[in-house]
Amino acid sequence: MNWQQLRAILWLRWRLTKNQFARAGQINAVLSIFMLAMLVLGAVGAGVGGVVGGVFAGWKAPPQVLLVIWDAVVFVFLVVWLSGLMVEIQRSESIDLTKLMHLPVTLQQVFVFNYLASHFTLGIILILPGMLGLCAGLVIGAGPLMALQVPLVLSFVLMVTAWTYCVRGWLAALMSNKRRRRTIIVWVTIAFVLFCQLPNLFFNSRFFRKPSLPKQAANQTPGQGRQAPALTQGGLVLPDSVMQAHLALPPGWVGYGAMALKERNVWPALGAALANCFIGALGLMQAYRLTIRFYQGAEGRTKPRQVAQSSPGRRGVLLVERRLPWLPDDTAALALATFRSLLRAPELKMAFIMPLVLSIMLVSVRLTRNRNNLPETWTSFAATVAAVVAVFSIAPMMANAFGLDRNGFRALVLLPTRRHHILLAKNLAFLPFVATVALAMLIAVKFLLRLSSEAFLAGVLQAGIAFLLFSLVCNLLSILAPFRLAAGTLQAKKPKAVVFVAVFITLLLMPLITLPLLIPAGLQILFSAMDWTPWLPVNLLATLGLLAVAGCLYRFLLPLEGRLLERREQDILREVTEEVE
Repeated sequence: MNWQQLRAILWLRWRLTKNQFARAGQINAVLSIFMLAMLVLGAVGAGVGGVVGGVFAGWKAPPQVLLVIWDAVVFVFLVVWLSGLMVEIQRSESIDLTKLMHLPVTLQQVFVFNYLASHFTLGIILILPGMLGLCAGLVIGAGPLMALQVPLVLSFVLMVTAWTYCVRGWLAALMSNKRRRRTIIVWVTIAFVLFCQLPNLFFNSRFFRKPSLPKQAANQTPGQGRQAPALTQGGLVLPDSVMQAHLALPPGWVGYGAMALKERNVWPALGAALANCFIGALGLMQAYRLTIRFYQGAEGRTKPRQVAQSSPGRRGVLLVERRLPWLPDDTAALALATFRSLLRAPELKMAFIMPLVLSIMLVSVRLTRNRNNLPETWTSFAATVAAVVAVFSIAPMMANAFGLDRNGFRALVLLPTRRHHILLAKNLAFLPFVATVALAMLIAVKFLLRLSSEAFLAGVLQAGIAFLLFSLVCNLLSILAPFRLAAGTLQAKKPKAVVFVAVFITLLLMPLITLPLLIPAGLQILFSAMDWTPWLPVNLLATLGLLAVAGCLYRFLLPLEGRLLERREQDILREVTEEVE
């Protein structure tokens, strides 16, 4: 190894990071230091909490209860880690190998550095100290033999991160094709959501739920005729099939090793640690081979597609050439062009997935749970919640409307269109997607809760109110805190600390924005409780009045936001088009 070359590369990486930090300004520097301090405090708190929980669990918890505890910890770690994979599907390197291929540099060293740098994520920084603290607490509470849990946990993290790094490299090769990239992002998101919902589907399934007992047996105490099958004097008793699954699946090895150590058996923990190291080493070797092949151009090559020669004929009207009623031609063209680009954006497909999966989950719960209906007066709140969730699922994209344009924002700056018309066009481009999600959610709620036609119509109108209110807030956030999205990923490309703060504050204020939407349903409940004019559709009439107020507010504030956009368009241009090293 040439350590001098490696030190030079590390110094260059540090210098680029330092320059980026200096260019961000003093406010971003202060916010970055504050966020780093909070992250360190969170890691320390997780470690201390793990020690306390480990002491208590090691002292009192039976072996199989310890297995369940570690299963929960491992599941949380996998969910947080895989959520990072979903956000950043295509791997981003701390040191780009394409800039080093022509230099006499040992690429193995750069690969190892990039792999180690990939560990500086929120999941590792916050959860790994808690896992190690839990191990330390078990050593204090259950004896020094539990110290073998530490290499088991570290080897498990090595195995997960190594194969995650390998999968990212493989996906990077596949996603060199832009059409294939969109499909991969959608299916990876679906797989992640289904993985997160496996416990919910399992515990709500008919296989796991116990059959209902007769009333005579239900009234008996455990000592009079039956005993709880899950608990005995020795603690939790798990079925043999569950124990066999822990032996077959690598995520279960951590909990099984902890249970065996509590029973004074060291061989399962040692064997699992060695197996994790072996599997992790295989993942790193495969990741290195895929990385070299990708950067040398062996992966991701596609044959040039032959375009069929079509006979000249009459061409149909393109989507961007159409006109929209009551809109100027330039505003309509911009709205249709933005709508067309959003149809191809993988970020929008991912925004569609979450509410649709939520609707499917609600349907499954409806089919497996009790079918008792809510009172009709309270179902109006369910329609309001569905409307808000539908708009909120698209709000993250609406809040960074110019960041989605990336370099295309230069064309917007050069347009002679009025700036508030640009904002109007952006909002109109998102409207069909919001309407689709809202209708899907409201139809699911109508099926689940037997929503009345009046409440369903009020929910549709409330989705329009939420869209107008969210548009105003998202326009403001797009103007004040824009950030560039990395191509092929859903992650911000090295954003400033002020962006995180602005997004966090906006998420806190979003519930306050939706409070007026509760007024119509609240009035309906009040009129029903007081028996005032039961024939009057209070919810629908109040929703119509609130829609008129929201429309007037939107029409009044949009020109003001257009003036703000005109003053800040150069700053936005620099933020969304600047390439960051």
